[in-house]
Amino acid sequence: MKKITVAVLSLGMFLTTSFAGEASRSIKVLNPYKLSDKSIPATRTSLGIPNDYKPWIARLGGNKMLIVAFSYGGVPHNKLPPKTAYLERAIFWRSDDGGKTWGPREEHLDVHGREFALNRLSDGTLLMPCHFLKQDAANQAGYTYSKLFRSIDDGKTWSEQRIGPEGFPAGANTATDWSVFEFPDPTRPAKTITMFGVSMQHGGKLATSTVAIWRSEDRGKTWDKSLRPNTDGWIDIDGFFSQSTTYRAKSGKLLHVVRVDATGPHWAVPDLKSSGKENGDQADRMMLWTSMDQGSTWRRHGKYGTFGAGGEMYPRFLRLNDGRLLLTFTVRSSSTDGHSLGLRAIISDDDGETWDFDQDRLVIDDQNIGASGGGFGCTVQANDGMLISCYSYRGPKNQTHIEAVRWRVPKSKMR
Repeated sequence: MKKITVAVLSLGMFLTTSFAGEASRSIKVLNPYKLSDKSIPATRTSLGIPNDYKPWIARLGGNKMLIVAFSYGGVPHNKLPPKTAYLERAIFWRSDDGGKTWGPREEHLDVHGREFALNRLSDGTLLMPCHFLKQDAANQAGYTYSKLFRSIDDGKTWSEQRIGPEGFPAGANTATDWSVFEFPDPTRPAKTITMFGVSMQHGGKLATSTVAIWRSEDRGKTWDKSLRPNTDGWIDIDGFFSQSTTYRAKSGKLLHVVRVDATGPHWAVPDLKSSGKENGDQADRMMLWTSMDQGSTWRRHGKYGTFGAGGEMYPRFLRLNDGRLLLTFTVRSSSTDGHSLGLRAIISDDDGETWDFDQDRLVIDDQNIGASGGGFGCTVQANDGMLISCYSYRGPKNQTHIEAVRWRVPKSKMR
């Protein structure tokens, strides 16, 4: 495992707070049924600089929070090293008050990659997978692959582990789940086993033989890579663990949402809601799978596993303090709900057994302009019960921007 000495550039040495007007626009509730409100008050905070992209938020100890995103391209005041026209790297913001205010933008020039996903284990360890493009100036392999970062000091320093090349064909575009999950260790009281899904993209017939669930007894420091789960013959452009997420329900059941490519064999199913206008990789959709044996065997939820509409993806789960399960996801192409692309949410009252993507649908953000750039983010809950979501959106100058929003989800009415 590679150890990283992190070089940090902090831009804007002040606390970022929300602004009036647009920054306080409400969250819309479409087709209210169990939720009584048609709109939810929200306070929004602008973060970073243009072309910061795709944020993810995690809750640290107490009321502390951490947002990670990535930045790309050369911006003069970023003081990047020379000859790095395309260098994707991690940027962070920290909050000590439950997301009310945010500290300065921290740019980590030695943490290379894109689409970072923050996971905090029960002991405070952070695990952060990412994708690493072939064209990135820091990529010396000559092809795209994925990585896993680990921190034991709340993200101040990171160690780095590559996904592959061992266990994969030469030049494989390795991929990972965005989520890690923990199970109680039956042989060690009060200890857990950390589990993390890996696979490859464009695997074809090799897709089923390369998919694995890594298991760790030391919080991700070392991994047993031997578990090869049964994924019911899944073969698609995106691997079974690729731009996906996994959630462990109270019962121990695992809910896993895979990304289904629009050009692959699984996209068209009889019960799929679609605008009919999706295009490109933004036309992909979600499919829900479940496992009752700690990830060894996976089956589609229901007949087809249909989960949302065409063009909806990037799912994240959050168990709320009141026991309900919140799903945050992105409308990335040809919205079917009458609003522009961006972040959405729905709620399950039975820990993920049933979902309704039409009633009580929350429009967290819909300000994106153009065919891509909106959404991606996830949600956490602060000590005071407030929810904090983050997302990106594309503005009128074709640049991406990042915001965080504080809001409170309404209680469900009895039906």
